[in-house]
Amino acid sequence: MKKMDSEVVKRMFVKVFGFSDVERHALNTIFRLSEDRSVAYAPWTPAIPCAAEVVLIDGQSWEAALELANPAHDALTLIWVGDNAPAKASLVIARPLQWSAVIERVDQLLAFPSLRVAPAGGAEDNVDLDRLPEAGALPGPDQDAEAHVATQPLSSKSLAANPDHPRVLMVDADPEARFYLRAKLAAAGLSQVDEAASGAEALLRLQTRVYKMVLLDLDLPDSAGWQLVKQIGRLCPSIEVLILTGSQMSRLDAVRGWFAGARGSLRKPLDPVKLMALLRHEARTAKCP
Repeated sequence: MKKMDSEVVKRMFVKVFGFSDVERHALNTIFRLSEDRSVAYAPWTPAIPCAAEVVLIDGQSWEAALELANPAHDALTLIWVGDNAPAKASLVIARPLQWSAVIERVDQLLAFPSLRVAPAGGAEDNVDLDRLPEAGALPGPDQDAEAHVATQPLSSKSLAANPDHPRVLMVDADPEARFYLRAKLAAAGLSQVDEAASGAEALLRLQTRVYKMVLLDLDLPDSAGWQLVKQIGRLCPSIEVLILTGSQMSRLDAVRGWFAGARGSLRKPLDPVKLMALLRHEARTAKCP
């Protein structure tokens, strides 16, 4: 169990059977998002010592009949996706899957509050899952994630950035680089920071929260860096502050970044003096009404 603001997080382990790679991708994203609330969903595996409390079965899979007959699942809350649901199913969800509706109904079934994420300041804000793509629209492992970023405005329920505490998204595949940048952001007065280790994860976060600042490393292994910059530039509401980093950053790249709307382009390894000067300047800018 991890602690969030001195609160112990309870994990509700879920056995998952069936589903396509694309649907599993979406489920894993929702599981990760739920980690920031007091009760989190987590996928169960045989290596986990705790027992599962929920079983989620894809009625279209070959596993469905086998797992439905498994006596080990008799005591679990059964959530069935698809047609021909058994009588003992506590919740039946039809396709096509709308992830916001799925999580809302599961929360209601288990008497949990709707999915919420606690920012660093401590106050909770509702996460809008309506803009998570439907199951069939999420990129699979071999698909181009950039092609799936939504460019329409966020719904009225999405998270608005607090002008006094702007939220930052930090995108870098290197965990040590993210740790370093988080420390520098905190020193610049920017404490509300989310992380993404891939382009696909970054796009999903950008679709569920409003950010004033994005720090983007162009060397992401799963994304074409400049294509990702282009997709971020199409988001609405737009990102106010975009800062680019990269191990191959050149002067020409810096000019290209400027035309793409970047406030700064820094070559790795990052110069700590230039980095702090840029972060402090943009932090002041982001906090201005």
